[in-house]
Amino acid sequence: MKNKILKYTQFLLLLLFILPGCNKEEEFLSVLPKGIAIAKTTSDFRKLLDAADNDKGYTHSLSQTIAMVDVLTDDVSIDSTYWSRWTSTKMHFQGLFTFDEYVWNYEGLKDDFNWKSPYYVGSLTSIILEEIEKLEDDDIKAQLIAETKVHRAYAYLALVNCYAKAYNPATASTDLGVPIVTKPAMLPSLERRRIQEVYEFILNDLLEAVDDLPDDVDRYTHRPTKTSTYAILARTYLYMGDYENALFYADKSLQIHDFLYDLNTQYSGDYPYYTAITKTSRMFDEEILLHKTTPKAIYTYTYMYLDTTTFNQIYPGYDRSGTDYINYDLRRTLWFSGWNTTTTSKLSSNAYSFIYYGNHPTYRYGIDGANSNSAYNTPVTSPEMYLTRAECNARLGHLQDALDDINLLASKRYKTGTYTDITLGDLGNNQEAVIDAVLKERRRELYGKELRLFDIKRLHLPMTHYLSSLKINVPADDPRLILPIWPGYIEMNLELEENDRTTSGVTYE
Repeated sequence: MKNKILKYTQFLLLLLFILPGCNKEEEFLSVLPKGIAIAKTTSDFRKLLDAADNDKGYTHSLSQTIAMVDVLTDDVSIDSTYWSRWTSTKMHFQGLFTFDEYVWNYEGLKDDFNWKSPYYVGSLTSIILEEIEKLEDDDIKAQLIAETKVHRAYAYLALVNCYAKAYNPATASTDLGVPIVTKPAMLPSLERRRIQEVYEFILNDLLEAVDDLPDDVDRYTHRPTKTSTYAILARTYLYMGDYENALFYADKSLQIHDFLYDLNTQYSGDYPYYTAITKTSRMFDEEILLHKTTPKAIYTYTYMYLDTTTFNQIYPGYDRSGTDYINYDLRRTLWFSGWNTTTTSKLSSNAYSFIYYGNHPTYRYGIDGANSNSAYNTPVTSPEMYLTRAECNARLGHLQDALDDINLLASKRYKTGTYTDITLGDLGNNQEAVIDAVLKERRRELYGKELRLFDIKRLHLPMTHYLSSLKINVPADDPRLILPIWPGYIEMNLELEENDRTTSGVTYE
């Protein structure tokens, strides 16, 4: 079975249609692989779309997406020890972290996986859609087309939020977005579309797909469903500032699938040092609505670090008196290594490691085998939908509904019997205070999911993080919060326009 899946994933090599440099027909033809197996039936396409796990560590997978974009945010602080480890394929992230004007070191990375991986998915899905339409209709054709459109929409949502400004309804029709490639074999222009066009493309794919998908699935979380498509629609509308539609779709997703784990059931060992996490599979994690993963060999624990002060500000759920210590927010111990009972760090930073805990070989998805540590999860989840619904309710004036959602979520994250609901009275019946409470819970819950940068951009937040003792201050809406396009792509596709990083308000202390 594994060999059959790999046979069909060879079809993914047709991504070569859009690799930079293939600007002439003869060049394109010269790089086409010889003798590959092309999917010809809906059964073939089913195998292709299901090739989410393989021995190549997600090298060929529609589940792969972006990684390390949150190195630009206040969710990451790095010291000199970890800084020295950013070599080879990670060298340009040093420049991103310190908000340099120029970040591409030709002695380091010769490509950009945050551009390449989503375009890999986006181009492959466009090829699938073109080929599958040629088949005769059967019971699963419409569903396969719908799944493919959801994967494509997700890829472009990641791209436009990495390489463009946050959506602004006043300027989206003129702000540069990203190229849209729907017919890779025709070697299209890579001229950047406007942000409005990209979002319309994303919404069109999602809305066309949703009716042909099953409501939910008990396994195979890499397959899109109605509940995950509603969730991606909710995320898209949230990023657009369309809170009515974001609320509508978050609620529709939760009406189908509203599961939350009680973290009190997810560990074993002596409190507060849990020696094991309850193991499960990505296919059976009940909070996952759609499985998405970082590219091969990009582990969150290699860059998701917090300085102790910031860590304690984000996760304040503990009491300490002398050597006595009580932890309330179980995310501190279940999701992070590198801290001790005095709340100072055992390491130089507190490391996010939800799948891997400390020095113990206890993987959250350990029963998946070797692939459990080949890539890291950044899935669409039910907790995100609770938080999206809460934020939209708060912004639309439904304050108690907003608090109901974050209180429910937090009660599942705190040690049993220690969480006290936040009330409107606590917040002075103030809308801005409710929004702030929701956003704080959003940051706590979604830490490590590569969503913080997009929140910083859409919320127009200033940002600070540290490189050892160097404090880096980034003003709201600074142009260097937008990822630059790798110059190699521009050199071979001159219609591509680079993001301007010459002007910046970043300061250093």
